[in-house]
Amino acid sequence: MGGSAGTISKVIVRIDTDAGIYGLGEAENFMGVREALQLLRNCLIGRSPLTVRPFFSEMIYGTLPPYPAGGAAPGHPGYCSPTATTSGPIIWGLSGVEMALCDLAGKILRTPTYNLFGGTYREKVRIYLDRSAPEDVTNLDAWRDMAIKTVEAGFTQLKFDIDFAAPDAVEDPWSRRLVRPHLNRVIERITAVRECLGWDVELAADCHMHFNVSDAIQLVQELAPLKLMWIEDPVPITNPDACREVREKSTIPICVGEMFTAEIARIFIDQKACDIIHPDVLFTGGLHETRRIADYAELHYMPLALHNNGGCLATIAAGHVAAATRNFTGMEYHFIETDWIGSYVRREGLPFLKDGHLPLSDAPGLGVELNEEVCRKNLAPGEKLF
Repeated sequence: MGGSAGTISKVIVRIDTDAGIYGLGEAENFMGVREALQLLRNCLIGRSPLTVRPFFSEMIYGTLPPYPAGGAAPGHPGYCSPTATTSGPIIWGLSGVEMALCDLAGKILRTPTYNLFGGTYREKVRIYLDRSAPEDVTNLDAWRDMAIKTVEAGFTQLKFDIDFAAPDAVEDPWSRRLVRPHLNRVIERITAVRECLGWDVELAADCHMHFNVSDAIQLVQELAPLKLMWIEDPVPITNPDACREVREKSTIPICVGEMFTAEIARIFIDQKACDIIHPDVLFTGGLHETRRIADYAELHYMPLALHNNGGCLATIAAGHVAAATRNFTGMEYHFIETDWIGSYVRREGLPFLKDGHLPLSDAPGLGVELNEEVCRKNLAPGEKLF
C-alpha cells in the first residue's frame, strides 16, 4: 500500500556468453517462472545471442518438423510452446530472458538498447507513481498529504486504487458490487485528492478488475467531474465486450492491458474495448513484444501507457521501449518507499529517478550493472546470487 515499505521478490536473469559479455533481465517471481527459466536456459545454450526474435518465436509457437531424432531435444522445444499456450509461466519467464538478450545485444553492438527499436523520441521517460491509498483511508488529510508530497517530489502523474480506497465500506467482498456507501466513500476520497492538487496534475484510478459492468459504469460517470487521466481495469479483462460496454458509457478514458500478450492486445484494440493500452514488459514476452503492441496502438492513434510491476531493472528496460515509442504517455512505478527495489542495479553517473522521470543514458545495452551489495543484503531466504 502507498506510503509504506512492502515485501516483494524478483528473479534476476543473467545470460553469459563465451566472449565474456553478459546481459541482465528481470522476471516476476510467479508460480512456474523458475521452471520456465530452466527450460529456456537449456534451449538457449549454444545459440547466437543476437537471434532474439527467432528464439522468442520458437519458444512460444514452436516450429514445424523435421525434429531431431527421438523428438524434441534440450535445445529444441518441438511443435508448440512447452505449456501448449502462448501465455502464462513460459512467456513470463521469457520476458526476463528476452530482456537480458536485449541488454546483451546492445552491448555486443555497442549501442543503447533503445537504438535497436529505431532511436529515441525522448531523453527521459515520464513516471506515473502508483500511490494505492494512504494507510488510514478514513482520514481525508492523509489522502491530501500523500498526493501533495508526491507532486512535491516531482511527479505530475499519479494513480490511486479504487479497490483500496474504501475497504471500510465494502459490504460483500465476493459480489463485484459497489454499494452506495462504498461508492460514496470512494468519490469523497478521490475528490479530496483532486481538490488539493488542482487541475494540472494528471490523476488516474485503478479498479484491479474487481467490479461488474453496471457498477463500473456508475463509478466512471460519478468520477467524470474529476477529469481523470484514465480508469484502469474497471471490469475483468477476460472479456472485451464488458470493457467496451463500460468504455461506451464513460467520458473518462478506459485503460487496460497489464497481462496482455500482443495478440490479446490486438483483440481489445480491434474491438474498441479501451482508449489506452497498458502492457507490461514482464508479461508481454519482453521488450520487442511490447513494441509490437505500441506500434499496433499507434496505427490506431491510441496512447500507450506502460504498466510496470518491476523493480529498477525492469523499469529501466521498459524505459528503453518508452523512449523509442511515439505514442508513449507515462510509465508506472510502485515501490518508491522500498529503497532496495530501486537500487539493486546502478547506472554510471545517473540516478534511478529524477524529478518524476527516468533519465536515460547512452551506455551500451540497458546501461546497468548489478549492485551486488544491495542484492546480497536482500536475498530471499535460501537464495544465492548466481
